[in-house]
Amino acid sequence: MTNTSSVHTKEAYERDVSQFLDSLGSQDDILNLDSSIAYGYLNDLYDGGLSTSSVARKVSSLRSFFKFMQLNYGAQTNPFTGVKVQSRNRKLPTFLMHDEINAVLLACDDDALGVRNQVLVELMYACGLRVSEAVNLRISDINMSERSLTIIGKGNKERLLFFYEELAPKLETYLHTFRPQLIVREHPYVFVNKQGLPMSSRGIQYIFEKLGKQANLRVKLHPHMLRHSFATHLLDNGASLRVVQTLLGHESLSTTQIYTHVSLQRLKESYDQAMKQLPLT
Repeated sequence: MTNTSSVHTKEAYERDVSQFLDSLGSQDDILNLDSSIAYGYLNDLYDGGLSTSSVARKVSSLRSFFKFMQLNYGAQTNPFTGVKVQSRNRKLPTFLMHDEINAVLLACDDDALGVRNQVLVELMYACGLRVSEAVNLRISDINMSERSLTIIGKGNKERLLFFYEELAPKLETYLHTFRPQLIVREHPYVFVNKQGLPMSSRGIQYIFEKLGKQANLRVKLHPHMLRHSFATHLLDNGASLRVVQTLLGHESLSTTQIYTHVSLQRLKESYDQAMKQLPLT
């Protein structure tokens, strides 16, 4: 290997590790991460439209990084040990129907944590947020009068997102009534756990899994499904591919195009169902 190649490899490794660390929330303990974090990040990589070889390199870099952390800094686990990247045709995103999202919202309790869960689910769906973006959302990022969020996404790129009118009073109630009940020491993050600390990515994943079971969903609920649902529902209701690309923060339009396949599949299913009911002889 040439010196130039070695430099490029080192730069790629450092970039891969840095991007992963940037995706974690402030409460994610780097010395005690489990495989759910790794698989959630893998979903983010596929969602970003990366090639299989690029995803494989990043996973390899992170596997090596956590091996280093285990040997030198006492990391309890290597979350990327069992993560395998397979060459495949891109799987169509799993999304929720509107009644399934309502079922998840109805599964939320009426106490402070339940209201937090409801607002978390609605805001992630309304804005198509990645779990890392929800974890890192600050109160100062919210413009209530404009019903908008300023999000710093992948690659530190800023994008402006909007939420629907009915969500505004729920968000205000959470911020001014229920969040203060949970907070022990004030900090700028919107979503807090039962100890009053900023939520972690794993914490949100656990809550979603629990809500999905309580709502009797047909699939295991993962935070990324709300992002998929957001994009699919926008396209189904006439939004252009460019608009959805901008709202999702995709660099390439080809990454967003997978949602058109979902919509076309739904169109075909509706057509087939309708044709079955026609009284043809």
